[in-house]
This record gives sequence, C-alpha cells and structure tokens, in this order.
Amino acid sequence: MGIHFREIERKDKEFILNANKEINLLSGLFDSTFEHNIDKDLFEDKICKVIIAEDDCFAIGFVLYSYIYWANCGKGIYLSQVYVKKEYRNKGVFKMLLTELELREDSCKFITDLVGNENRVMLNSMKKLGFKSSDLITFYKMINQ
Repeated sequence: MGIHFREIERKDKEFILNANKEINLLSGLFDSTFEHNIDKDLFEDKICKVIIAEDDCFAIGFVLYSYIYWANCGKGIYLSQVYVKKEYRNKGVFKMLLTELELREDSCKFITDLVGNENRVMLNSMKKLGFKSSDLITFYKMINQ
C-alpha cells in the first residue's frame, strides 16, 4: 500500500458524491443538498476543503472539512465527512488522513465532528482514534433555503 495525499480535483467529484450517499445512509440522513452545492461550495467559493487519500493513483478515501471558531479554544477544524473505501478500512487510512490534516492545518487547535447516533462505524472509529464525546447538544436551523 503506497498511500499518498493530495488536494481535491474536479475528477474526484463522483467519488465524493457516492461516498456522501453511503455516509448519509449509515447516518440515517435523507435531506442532503450536497449534490446541488458541491461545485459552488468546494470548487468555486472554496468554503470547505478536501484531502484525498490515493493508492496507486486511485482515490480510496477523503476528509472534507472547514474551519470553525470556538471562543474557549480558538481556530479549529470541523470534519464534515470522512470516508474510506471498505476494502481499505481497518488499515490505518483514517488515522493517516487525520495525521495529514493536522500537518496541513497546524494553526488549528482542535478538531470536532458531529456523528449520527446510527453511524456505528464512525462512532467506533472516532473513539478508537482518541476523540472524546461531548455532553453538548447540537441545535441547528436551516436558513436561506
């Protein structure tokens, strides 16, 4: 396994969208607008970033993230989605992606993520990688829809 990392390119769009559908199924989410917003958000306005993991020039995983600010900690990273192809899971790819993210975004003080209660794969992965759960309750309100 010769894994290396790079920034997203337009050729990765279908890989990202297919992974998004799989993640949403695991999380019990059915109201995603990502497919309609991906070009503008990711490639034009660049309000989020993606690091692609490749093996033999084939995309095998990614981390999609943006910045967040928390008064108690400062600048941080919000993990919107993390995905690793099934055949590459349990081989350290997720951990490698997070390590690469931390190296590239070394001015950030923390990483946070929201995980659906139904997404057991991600819940277990986050705990295994040393993430702690929070007592905070998440509220959100969709605006400008």
